Order: sequence, then structure tokens, then C-alpha cells
Amino acid sequence: MKPVEVIGIDVSYGAKKVLEAVSLSAKKGEILGIIGPNGAGKTTLIKAMSRIVAPENGEIYLNARSLDSFSFREMAQQVAVVPQGISISFDYTVRDIVMMGRHPYIGKLSSATSRDLEICDRAMRLANIAHLAGSSVNKISGGERQRALIARALAQEPKILLLDEATSNLDISHRIEILNIIRSLTGEVTVISVFHDLNLAAYYCDRLIMLKEKKIFAVGEPGDVLTRETINAVYGIDVLVRAHPLTGRPYILPVYEPLMEHRPERVVHVVCGGGTGSDLLYALHREEGFRVSTGVLNVFDTDYATATALGIPCVTEAPFAAISPGARDSLGRCIDAASAIVVAAMPIGQGNIENIRILRDYRDRPVILLCGGANPSFQDCTGGEAEAIIHELLDRGAVTAERIEDVLRVLHGAV
Repeated sequence: MKPVEVIGIDVSYGAKKVLEAVSLSAKKGEILGIIGPNGAGKTTLIKAMSRIVAPENGEIYLNARSLDSFSFREMAQQVAVVPQGISISFDYTVRDIVMMGRHPYIGKLSSATSRDLEICDRAMRLANIAHLAGSSVNKISGGERQRALIARALAQEPKILLLDEATSNLDISHRIEILNIIRSLTGEVTVISVFHDLNLAAYYCDRLIMLKEKKIFAVGEPGDVLTRETINAVYGIDVLVRAHPLTGRPYILPVYEPLMEHRPERVVHVVCGGGTGSDLLYALHREEGFRVSTGVLNVFDTDYATATALGIPCVTEAPFAAISPGARDSLGRCIDAASAIVVAAMPIGQGNIENIRILRDYRDRPVILLCGGANPSFQDCTGGEAEAIIHELLDRGAVTAERIEDVLRVLHGAV
């Protein structure tokens, strides 16, 4: 049985449709993130699931029971909502605010029991605000007030926790603190949360729902939803998506330079491998506006991942395989189209030596060796053939460059 199931809902504000044919489900104990640009319908979806707005069409079920069938008290015992922030006019204490979470369990003429007080104290400890219990909610910081709202929601002992950008107005330390509190509930509570920060969503969520223009555009695990293509299609920006070195989760790096719609007809082919060309590929393609090709690279190579993320044409070969005749032909076509060739100081073995061996056939192309100094620093694992080819290239006019900036200066004079 799924704690939350939304089936084909439409929501409108007057004549304006805000959600259209939206369906989703949340699994027990998971954190489901809702992402998308402003105006996509994220907050409205939370409001529909908390019965603040009513769908025109479709159904919403909590634990296989129609949302409309719940009384307000029953609803509050099942679902807690944490808003982005609220204005509190009265001078309540933090304990008063948290105790409000027990109202669904306390009769109109009844008082709080010892169990209610115990649950309230536990919620404040979880939210790290027990020391503020007697403080006025209007005399504490924004992060502390938001933690009080989290504690109030926890005091409801909900099965489902809905968060509407509950951390977006907080600094990064308070965001992480609150999200860690929420993640500690995994297994007890199903959490559905709106996120603006895609990197936080990628780290904390089990699955993501991506909204675009009133509809669901993508759904799945963070690595499946947060791709360069989907982010560009939904947010209209170009990004690099990488696996975080510690968590393995995707993290997003915006590409701040504007895309060049009319890229100059200056083509550079980059010979690289083992991560030696990643910074160079980025600088040529993004910062300088060159059209770039690269390869031959195996599909497990770091430089291949960079080329793919940047949309750079790349000739590929299977891992641990020597360059095949077909790959060599593709490599030749790339070099035919290039105005210049840059060779990064990579390890060269029998598997990839064809990348520089082919350059013997291109005496009319300027060649730049990015090798960190006047003396070539390529690691030769071929028994001397690679070193001989490098010296041959130097003898016929190839230039060396210590830094990427030096490569760019030479290219601007040669291309």
C-alpha cells in the first residue's frame, strides 16, 4: 500500500490551469523531491496533497483512502505540513508552537497529557531547539523558528510530511541541519518536499519529480532525472553533471558563459586521455568558442566523460582495446576538419599510439604540445616509438605550451 498516490489531477486558479494530468506515488519511508522552475506548479501540488486546494479532476489517496474522506482531525493525524515560513503575530513560546502539533489528539475540553508533553519534548530534541523551549518565537533567528515549525510537525506524529520549500530562506548550514533532521526520519515517515536547490535534492532525495509547465517532465532516481538534457529542457540553462566524489550522487555545475549560437568556424582537434584534456576541452569549447573534436578515447576515460558532458564530438573505442581501423578512419575525418591540433601530455601505449601516429600524415596542420615545458613530458609506454613521434613533430615545427593560456595564445595566432 502506497502512503500517497496522486492520479491524474488538474488544478486551476480561476481560469488559469496550474497543474494538468499530474500523477505520482510515494513509497513508505522515502524522501520524494519535487523540483522545477518557478511557476511549474510545485507549491500547488503540495497544497493539493494537503487539501488546501481542491483538484478539478483526478484523485488523491492517503494509504488507499480518498483524501476527501478524511475529517480535519484525521487529516492532521496523518499529514503534517511545513511551509516555507509563516508570520507569527502572537508572542508564543517555542514550546507553545510545538505543542500545537498535539491539537489533533487533544479533545476540545481536554488538557495535554504527560504523553503529549513527552512527545513535544522529543520533537524539540530532534529539531535541536529544546534549549529554546521558553523563548519567544519572535525573538529567535529564522533558522530556529523554522526548526520550531519542523518540531511542531514532528509532534503531530504524522505518517506523511509535506514540505513546501521549508529551507529555501535559510543559510546553507541551517538548510543542511534541517534536512539532516528530516532524513533521520526515514523509515518512520514518508517525506514529500519541494526543492529549489538541485544539489540538495540530489543528495537527500530517494526519487525526484521534475515539473515543467504544469506537467511532470521526468520522474526517477536523482541520477536519472538530473541530467544535462533534462535540466536544459526544463530550466533553460546549460550545466555539467558530475558524480560527487564522496557520495556518488549527481551534482550540478552551471555553465555561466552564454551559449554561442553562431560559433566561429575554428576547429581544433584535441588528442588527450586519462583526464589530461578535461580542462583544455572546457576552455576551448566554453570559454573561447572553438569548435572542438577529440579522440580516440575509451568510454571509461575521464576525458570522454568531459567531452560527452560538453557535447564535444568524440571518437571512441572499447576499453582496453587498441584503436581499430574504423576508429582511425573517424579520427582522420576529425583531423581533416581541424585547423589545428593540440596534444596533451598523456600516457601513450600500444592501445592509443595511433592518436599521434596518424599525425605524421598531417604535415600542413599546426600542432601544439601541451606538456608543461620545453621538454616533452609524455609518458612513453611503447618502447620508444611515442617519444620518436613527438620529437619528429617538434622537428617539423610543433610548438610546446606550458599552460592552457599558452595554447590559447598560439591558437589565436594560428587559426
